[in-house]
Amino acid sequence: MDRRSFRNQYGFEEVYSALFVDFDNIFTRLEEIEPAAAHVFATNPQRWLKWLETHAVRMLYGDGVRRRILMRCCYLNPHCYHQYRPFFIRAAFNVIDCPPLTNQGKTSADIHLVMDAMDTLSHKTHFDEFIILSGDADFTPLLIRLQEHARRTLVLSVGYASPAYTAASSWRIREDWFVQQALDEKGFDDYPVSTQSSEEDEEDDNADVLLRGADVVKSMVQDSSSPVPLAQLSHNLQKELDAGHDWFGYGRFREFLEALELDELEISNVVPGYVYDPGRHDEPEETSVRAEFKTQHPELFEFALRVHRLTDVPLLMPAHYSQLLQFIVDEVNENGFFLTNTSRNVRDKCVEAGVPVGRAHVNFVLVGISRGGYPLSEQGDHVLLREVKKAFMRNVRDLCNRTQFDLRAEEIRLMFEWMSFNVDEE
Repeated sequence: MDRRSFRNQYGFEEVYSALFVDFDNIFTRLEEIEPAAAHVFATNPQRWLKWLETHAVRMLYGDGVRRRILMRCCYLNPHCYHQYRPFFIRAAFNVIDCPPLTNQGKTSADIHLVMDAMDTLSHKTHFDEFIILSGDADFTPLLIRLQEHARRTLVLSVGYASPAYTAASSWRIREDWFVQQALDEKGFDDYPVSTQSSEEDEEDDNADVLLRGADVVKSMVQDSSSPVPLAQLSHNLQKELDAGHDWFGYGRFREFLEALELDELEISNVVPGYVYDPGRHDEPEETSVRAEFKTQHPELFEFALRVHRLTDVPLLMPAHYSQLLQFIVDEVNENGFFLTNTSRNVRDKCVEAGVPVGRAHVNFVLVGISRGGYPLSEQGDHVLLREVKKAFMRNVRDLCNRTQFDLRAEEIRLMFEWMSFNVDEE
C-alpha cells in the first residue's frame, strides 16, 4: 500500500518529519530561564515528542493531519551531559556524541547536524519537514537550502534568536508554548480528557462548551462601552471554562473564538485584537496603540521601532513597560519565580489593569532579565525594580550589538527614557 492510498483509507494526511536536536544549545538556555523545564527536556523526551506529534501539529496544519517523526537525532557533548544520554536512547533517538575539540569547549555538533540533514534530503523516505531544536544562527544557510528543496522547516530557539535565522524557517516553535505546554508539570497531557464512549456524547460536550463560551463573550461585550480586547476575553474564558492550554482541542484561543456563534458581534484584527458590537461600538482604529506611542513620544518611537524590528523587543510604550516591570517585581516577591506561573500571573495583572501586554511580551521580558545578569529565580523575595530595569536594558543592548546596531550616547539616553529609568540610577 503506497502512502497516498494510506492517507485516503484512514481519512487524514500524514506529515513525515526528521528531528535534529542540538542538546547543548537548548538545555543550557533552558537552564538559564527555567531549570525545572531543562530537567524535563533532558530526562523525559517522550513528553515533548508527544507534544510535537499531536498538539503542535494542529497549530500549523489544523485538524485532520498527523505528524510522524520518523528520524530522531540528538547531538550531545558526552563530557558534560552523558547522564542524559540513556533517556534519549530510550526514546528511540540516534544519539551522536560530540565531544569538545578545542580548549574552549567547542564541539562538532553543528557540522554533524548539517551533514546529516543534507544526507536526509536524498533519503528514500521523502521527509516533508525538518525540525531543528536549536537557536544557533549558524544553521541559517541550512534552512535556506532545505527551503530550496521545498521542505518545510520548524525551529525552536530558547532566548534570543537571530532575525535572519527565524526568517529562514517556515515556522518558529514559540519557546513559551514549548515550556508551558510540552515541559510544564501540568502540561497538555495532564489536563482532563473526555471519558465519553460515543462520538455523539463527545459532540454534545463540545457543543455545550461552545455555547457557554459564546455566552461569556456576548455578556462581556454587552457590558462594555468599548470594544473588548482579546487578551481580556481570553483571561475571562479561561477562568469560566477552564479551557486548558489547547482550548478544547482548537489549539489556540483565536481558533476557539472563531468557532463560537457570536451573532452580530465582530472580531477585529486591529492590534491587539478586539471583539465588538457594530451597533454599539465604534470600529477599532488601525494601529491605535502604536499611533498613541508615536504621538506622545515621536523621537523615542522611531528609536523603539528600529530596535523592535531588529531584535523583536516588544514595542511597548514607556508607561506600559513601567507597569509591566513593576508587576514582575511584585509577583516574584510575593510568589517566587517559576517561568510558567510568573508569566501567566503577570499577564493577568496586566489585563486587569488594562495594560496592552500579551503573554509573549511577558515571556520575552522575563527571559531578557535573566540573560541580562539578574536571574529572578535566585533573588528570593528581594527583587529590586532598579536591578530588573538595568538587567533588561543590558539584554536589549546586547541584542542590538548582535544585529550590528551599535548604540550611540543619544540612543542610550532614549533607551533609559523608554524603560523609565533615571540616568543617575545607573
